[in-house]
Amino acid sequence: MVTFGFLSVLATGLFMGMLHAFDPDHVLTISSLGSRPDARQATRRYALSWGVGHGGILVIAALFLLLFHFHVPETLPKGAERLVGVIMIAAGGSLAHALWRNRKSGSATSHIREKAPFLIGMVHGTAGSAAIFALLPIGLLSPVAGIVYVLVFSLGVLIGMMGFGYGFDRAAQIISERAQSFDRPLRGSLAVLAISVGSYWLMGA
Repeated sequence: MVTFGFLSVLATGLFMGMLHAFDPDHVLTISSLGSRPDARQATRRYALSWGVGHGGILVIAALFLLLFHFHVPETLPKGAERLVGVIMIAAGGSLAHALWRNRKSGSATSHIREKAPFLIGMVHGTAGSAAIFALLPIGLLSPVAGIVYVLVFSLGVLIGMMGFGYGFDRAAQIISERAQSFDRPLRGSLAVLAISVGSYWLMGA
């Protein structure tokens, strides 16, 4: 029987997941990938792929923890945190390079870049902050309830990131149609911000 208390825990997990989606490293990475001239209006697609990767790795971690009592080595989240910084630098650098080469929006997006958001989502899900948000409450729940909680949390992350992706694509479309003179400088500023935050993140990891 589902109790009111458990429903409250699930509601909290859903909200925390939606909030977690807007972490700076998540937003900067996805917006940098979606800001490339050859990836116009692709942010929502990248957000979906990222959310599936992020949630998938958390569910796998929860299954191993709850069913097999296998704890993730501390070095893995720490290594993932450092990799998050590298990813932000790479995403910002890729955007800057594309803008510098003045690539056209009609250029084909590479197969590797299409798969990148899913893999990046897995890295973000492995990093320490996601583990704290998603896995901390499950020690107070049964294995089944804990897995349900992680699924709901991951759904919240997916909803939040999809909302961001949709909003970002809409804003980019409006700017390109009504304020074209600001389009390129804004994308360039985003590239610089991603590289700067990624460098700071890497030093502090």
